[in-house]
Amino acid sequence: MLSAKPVFGQRSQGGPTPWQSTPFPALSADCTLHGTLSRTLRLDARTTAQIFKVSADHHQARVFRGGKLVRFLDAHSRAGAALFGNRTLVLDPLGATVSWTGAETAVSPRLGRYKLANGAIVKLVKRNGVYGAQLTTSHGTFPVSYAKGRPVVLQDNVTLVVLGADGTLSNHIYSKSVQKAPVYLGA
Repeated sequence: MLSAKPVFGQRSQGGPTPWQSTPFPALSADCTLHGTLSRTLRLDARTTAQIFKVSADHHQARVFRGGKLVRFLDAHSRAGAALFGNRTLVLDPLGATVSWTGAETAVSPRLGRYKLANGAIVKLVKRNGVYGAQLTTSHGTFPVSYAKGRPVVLQDNVTLVVLGADGTLSNHIYSKSVQKAPVYLGA
């Protein structure tokens, strides 16, 4: 039966074995909302981000590299983030963006404490297979945030840290023109 809905087709042995099809699960409402295109950012020669306003405190971004969609960000009441290649993009619920390159750890980094260029400390933890990070700045120690399947953003008025679901830490210090990767201090 033909339809416009995508399905996953599979057969176990090939040859005359009939194909079985399984419908893909429906996309969540966050992935299917349609906002108004508010602007397009050029992140580098091959990468652009389209920023959409869904409501007053809800923005989304679609990131394209070489014309292909590579990331989707949703910022609804909290910031959304994406890590791709050596670039990080953060979108806040009001539509503001911050983007930078470099300044990140390797995928699956060591658990423990990391020092940022401004002296802030990020503690990387793992619980039940999910990475979490706790930011300590001159403003105090913030609660641990866990990256359950998508990046999370930790920030104060000077420091911005993104934790990827794979444990990658990326940081941006607002007062620094050159961003540096977090330095591992130990457990």
